[in-house]
Amino acid sequence: MQRLNQTGAYPGRTGLSPALVLLMAVILTVLLAGCAQSRNAATQSWSGVAVEGDSTYVGTREGRIIKLSLDAGLAQIGPYQVPQPDQEQGFPALYGTPVVEGGRLYAGTYNGVVVSLDAGNLGDPRTFEIPGNDLAKGIAGSVVPHNGSLVVAAAEDAGAGRLYVLGASSFVEECRYPARNEPPVGQLWTTPVIHNGIAYFGDLSKRVHAVSIADCRLVWDRPAELGGAIVAPPVLAGNHLYLGAFDRAFYRVNLATGASEKLFEANSWFWGAAVTDGRALYIPNMDGNVYAYDSVSGRVLWSYPGNDEGEPVLASPVLSNGELVYASDSGVMVVLDTRNGNRQWDRRVGNEVRAPLSADGRIVFLHSLDETITAIDLDTKQLAWERSLDDVN
Repeated sequence: MQRLNQTGAYPGRTGLSPALVLLMAVILTVLLAGCAQSRNAATQSWSGVAVEGDSTYVGTREGRIIKLSLDAGLAQIGPYQVPQPDQEQGFPALYGTPVVEGGRLYAGTYNGVVVSLDAGNLGDPRTFEIPGNDLAKGIAGSVVPHNGSLVVAAAEDAGAGRLYVLGASSFVEECRYPARNEPPVGQLWTTPVIHNGIAYFGDLSKRVHAVSIADCRLVWDRPAELGGAIVAPPVLAGNHLYLGAFDRAFYRVNLATGASEKLFEANSWFWGAAVTDGRALYIPNMDGNVYAYDSVSGRVLWSYPGNDEGEPVLASPVLSNGELVYASDSGVMVVLDTRNGNRQWDRRVGNEVRAPLSADGRIVFLHSLDETITAIDLDTKQLAWERSLDDVN
């Protein structure tokens, strides 16, 4: 593991700010409570913006899926309202980003419903409800299509989760991990990453799993053991997975064996997924820094801003033409030069941004907690368009 100073953090880090401590406490309370913060009225949505063709798609805190035009942000068709199976479950907010493949849109909801729609008109709905405790089950990540199947990481109860594989056409369960007659794994609030027919994902019980999609069997001898709870999706680079955990450490896990190695420590939790150009990884942290790590040399190249003055970063960043774009929890978008971490420019984009950023060429899309979609042109450094989802009917 790379040693950064005697405390395991970067030099100049003075500790956690009161605001960060409060944010961490709120998130931890939500997670440990089975994400049952308010089943009668969800207050947030962390759905990113999916881009497909000339359209964008996003989910809301009220359980609506909205289709907007790519170039102007105009509503192209009325929103789809995810059904509410049980009144006690409250609004089926979307925390994961919708995924479009083969003309169908797939999404998972806060109260445990997998939804499939015709991406063209948001019609022909199909649903599958995850079994479990109605007040604690849910899907916080994205539904991942793969070779005619859908892979979903779901919480069934506080402290309990399973991976489900559904038929994309039949919308019936093909298998689950662990199997019905086996104890569940830790609670799951992540998106699986799939490589060569294997789904990789972490849980809140500090384990990383590698599961065959064909039969839902663990492919390693045992899950990899990390030092903290895991919500960030892993990132593939070379023959390894890379991901951070709530013990403030960033890890590398061998794809073939599941052997894990701690690489470096930050000053707070790793929440959002890293992004990679194939060699370097760009990693957001709730200590307010974004870290650049070279997977070949095994060293941290730079961190920005490199001190304790940054706002927590929960949203996953995006790469575009040698630039890294990220957004802080305070709603400021920052553009960095990937070569050295130098700030190019920044601008305010709304209130808190916790949804992953997405891009179409040089246009970056951000979804803030005030239910506003902001599209920024990186070349002109100007607002391309902005749309309040609350105004879309």
